[in-house]
Amino acid sequence: MTREQFIRHATRGLWGQKKRDAALELRGAIEDKIYRHGLCGMDSADAERAALRDLGSPHAIARDLSRVHTAPNALRATLLLGMVGLLGVQAVAEITPIRTVINPEEIRTQCTLPSDTEFRAMSPADQVRLQKVITEHGGRAGYVAACRQEIAQSGGFHMLRVKDVLGALKAGGIDVGDQTDFTSTTSTTPLIVYVNQTPGPLYQTTDIGGERYIGSGDLIAFLRLAANRPLHLNGLRNPILQIGTAKIQLGTADVPLLTTNLVGGIILRGSNFNLPRPPELVYGLDSPRLPAAKMRLAVPGQDGDLYAVIQNFERVKGRSAEWLMVRARQDGAIPIAVTTVSPTPRVVTTLAQLNASTARRENAVMVYRVNATDLRNVSFAQLPAEQLHLLPRGK
Repeated sequence: MTREQFIRHATRGLWGQKKRDAALELRGAIEDKIYRHGLCGMDSADAERAALRDLGSPHAIARDLSRVHTAPNALRATLLLGMVGLLGVQAVAEITPIRTVINPEEIRTQCTLPSDTEFRAMSPADQVRLQKVITEHGGRAGYVAACRQEIAQSGGFHMLRVKDVLGALKAGGIDVGDQTDFTSTTSTTPLIVYVNQTPGPLYQTTDIGGERYIGSGDLIAFLRLAANRPLHLNGLRNPILQIGTAKIQLGTADVPLLTTNLVGGIILRGSNFNLPRPPELVYGLDSPRLPAAKMRLAVPGQDGDLYAVIQNFERVKGRSAEWLMVRARQDGAIPIAVTTVSPTPRVVTTLAQLNASTARRENAVMVYRVNATDLRNVSFAQLPAEQLHLLPRGK
C-alpha cells in the first residue's frame, strides 16, 4: 500500500475541508516518519513501508476520524486535538541508535597480511598475486584499510554496544533480567540471562576500548529468550528492532547490518525447515557490496518478502553441507548462485530431488518463504518448483 492509498483509506467517510485537513495532517505525519527512518539508514521504499506500519491500520484511523466528524462540537474539538496529538507522538517516536563496530576477530583473520616467513613459504605465483594487490592499494597500510572498509560494508554480523542496547530496553520498559557485568579491559565478558533467579544461557560479549559489545546474532538470540515480547524488524538495511515500545536501530551508515543476514543467523541456530532429514547447512553472507547477480529466480509474493535459498553446489564439490542464503524479493525475483559445475540450476521441491541432483553433479535450488514477522517464532513455507521460474540472464 502506498502512502496515498493509505491516506485515501484513512480519510474515507470525511468530506470537503475536513477531509482535506485530515489528509494534510496524515501526509505530514507520514512524510516526517519517512524522513526519520531515512536518517536511520533505510532507503526510500523501506522508509515508507516502515512509516505506514508505524501508523497502524488506516481503517482504524478512518473510524476514529469519522467519530470526530460526527461528535458534538465541544467533544469534536477535544477528539480532534487528541487525534492530532496521537499522530504527532507517532511521528516523533524515538528510535535509539546503537553504536556498531566491526568484530575485531574478522579484522584479525581477514585483514592480517602474511609475515615475511609466511610470504617466503608461498608459491611464486601467490607471491606475485599478493604483491600486486598490495601495490594496487598503495602499500600494506592501504590494503589493510581497504580490507577493513570491505568488512564494515559487508552487512554482516557486526558488534553492538551492550550499554546502548540495555539503555534502550530500559527506556522502553523492557525487563531482561539481572545482567551481571564482569567487564575487564583484558578479556571477553558474559551477558547472562536470569529467568526465575536461575542463570540461563551465556552469551559472550567482547571488550573493545573498555566497552562491552555483543554480536548482532547473539543479541537476537539473547532477546528471544530474555524479552518475553514479540521481536519485530522493520526495513532490510539497518533495520529497526521493535520490542514493545522500545525501538532500536541495528546498524549504522558506516557499519551497516542487513536483515537477510540477521534472519540467516537465526535459521542456523536451530530452525530445520520442517524437512524430514534436514541437511547440514553453511551460511553464505549477503552483502550490499556483492556484484550484481548473474541469475535470478522469480518467486511469488511481494517485494521485501524474505526467502531462504538452499543450493547444493558445496556438496557437488564433495563437501558435506548445503549452502544457505536468505534473500529479499526485489522486482519480483531473488538472486541465486551460479557455478561452473552446472551453470543453469534445476529448481526442485523435495530433499530427495535435491539429493538426486547432487548425485548427478547438477546444481539444484530449493526455496522457502520465510515468515520473520516475529523473530521469536521464525517459520517457513516451502515453495513448489512449479511456482518458481528462472529468469534469463540480465533480466
